[in-house]
Amino acid sequence: MHGQFKLFFEKTYIIVVPTFKDTLVHHHNMLHVFFGNGDLKLSACGKEICGNVIILENDIEHKAPDGEIAFFLFVDPTSHFAEVLREKFLKGEPAVAVNLPQATFDKASLAEESIKKTVFDFAGVVQLSKLNLDERILQILNNIDDFKHLGSRVSELADKYSYSESYLTHLFKSETGIALKSYLLMRQFEYVWREVMKGRSLTDASMDAGFSSPSHFSDVCRKLIGISVTKVLESQKTQ
Repeated sequence: MHGQFKLFFEKTYIIVVPTFKDTLVHHHNMLHVFFGNGDLKLSACGKEICGNVIILENDIEHKAPDGEIAFFLFVDPTSHFAEVLREKFLKGEPAVAVNLPQATFDKASLAEESIKKTVFDFAGVVQLSKLNLDERILQILNNIDDFKHLGSRVSELADKYSYSESYLTHLFKSETGIALKSYLLMRQFEYVWREVMKGRSLTDASMDAGFSSPSHFSDVCRKLIGISVTKVLESQKTQ
């Protein structure tokens, strides 16, 4: 792929302009929205779907779609944006393709504001807020999102908020639809990328986030997004 790898962090979604094309099969707790220069093809849950925009529910095994990806989104599954995607497009399906009239994206010049406008035009008003959740869970979510619990275990959060571990685990899953442990890891993972994109070393960022080593973080990266952080950073150097 041509152009430069870019990450833009919004309140409830992350924009990725990739330099890599192929990934391993993987799954994670974020919803995906892929925008292509022309048709994209993706196989999920035994079906092949094709369109210039592909939306994928969270926790669905997949590889990067075939075709030229201009950019894609990771969407927080506990956000109003995720609710819009589910109600307007997915409608209970694990993945859908949408064909929209759109200009070809110049990957070399893709900027945050132009991408955000495309997202807005596609999905309509995107509220950058959480769903209407139990206040106790919302407080915990907000603190996790603010990186106040980096590297924390579920048992440590249960002690901090005066719950039993089993009750907190059940309450969080029933309110958000995802496991607390997975959500903690997702934000821990995000923190490292935020810091690396600011110019910090992978070693410092991953250790600050609570990973045991940079290689541990790279292993997690491979499992969550199907590619190692090392490969992404190496692709940066060759641009």
